[in-house]
Amino acid sequence: MQILLADDHPLFLDGMRHIFSQLETPVQVHCAESGAAALRLLRGETEFDLLLLDLGLPDTDGLGLLRILRDEAILVPVVVVSASENLHQIRAALDAGALGFIPKSHHAEDMLGAIRRVLEEGETYLPDDIRERIAQLEMSEETPAGRGITARQQQVLALLAQGLANKQIAQRLNLTEHTVKAHLGALFQALKVANRTECVQKAQRLGLLTGDAPSS
Repeated sequence: MQILLADDHPLFLDGMRHIFSQLETPVQVHCAESGAAALRLLRGETEFDLLLLDLGLPDTDGLGLLRILRDEAILVPVVVVSASENLHQIRAALDAGALGFIPKSHHAEDMLGAIRRVLEEGETYLPDDIRERIAQLEMSEETPAGRGITARQQQVLALLAQGLANKQIAQRLNLTEHTVKAHLGALFQALKVANRTECVQKAQRLGLLTGDAPSS
């Protein structure tokens, strides 16, 4: 297994080498103390199984490196490891393709467990407290319940949550399917989601589904 550590702190690099030695699979660890050095390795012939990336590299920020990897289609699982717990940075890293965030304050056992989840189980990883704080941040930034969503869109949303198809929603509300699709598009945009499932989940988190569904 080939793992790249992009970090400029020697003590952290030594600690990570020790942690990786506890994995069941033999690991070859490569170190890069700058973004440029990391890119040289990533653009080379070695196929890395994991990149552990510090967001505070001396010559570039980790977010910039993530964007380069995405633009150049360099496919490597990336987990951010940082002493900073800036929620906006963490969320931006996830949006740019990172599979998780591990605080440097994690104990070795927790760090190893997080790495195993990403490498062996193919899961994303966020500490529970970070996940909850990001969810709270997103909720605080979202449109408050009722603002920007019309009464008709609220009705469409309620029926969507019941699992009704567009044709069924149209029949219940005496609308055309085209109109229902237009309302769904507006809901997706207002709630910043990409599909029906995400729309219902986000609406539930925002308390937009507390009322009764409209009757026929």
